[in-house]
Amino acid sequence: MAYGTVVPTIPAGSFATALGLVGCCIMPHNLYLHSSLVLTRKINTKSNNEIYQAYVYNAIESAFSLGISFFISTAVISTFAAYMDRERAAGLPIPDLDLQTASTALEASFGSAAKYIWAIGLLAAGQSSTMTGTYAG
Repeated sequence: MAYGTVVPTIPAGSFATALGLVGCCIMPHNLYLHSSLVLTRKINTKSNNEIYQAYVYNAIESAFSLGISFFISTAVISTFAAYMDRERAAGLPIPDLDLQTASTALEASFGSAAKYIWAIGLLAAGQSSTMTGTYAG
């Protein structure tokens, strides 16, 4: 996983999936964060010092929030990949994971509480998406 993070590769026939994954994991967070952070800044635009401070704090907040988002997304994707590898190694058909069947993979990996945490996370993602649309539109 660490090698793939540093030297990314796209297996044959999976470009559309990889592109969709980048779009769904990065874009909503980026839009929400930058819209929210910019809207909350009340600075004196005539002061170069205040503008510089706003840039610095905006960069710190964005990096921190996007870093947390990256680790959460990486943990979810890694969990699903490990689940699929475990199923393949057991000789079972490779499951098709989507929003409706993802809780099965999480429950098998972490217990029954994981599917409820997943549900809360999906609800929070929906709220974040709504806020993104509100800020952007």
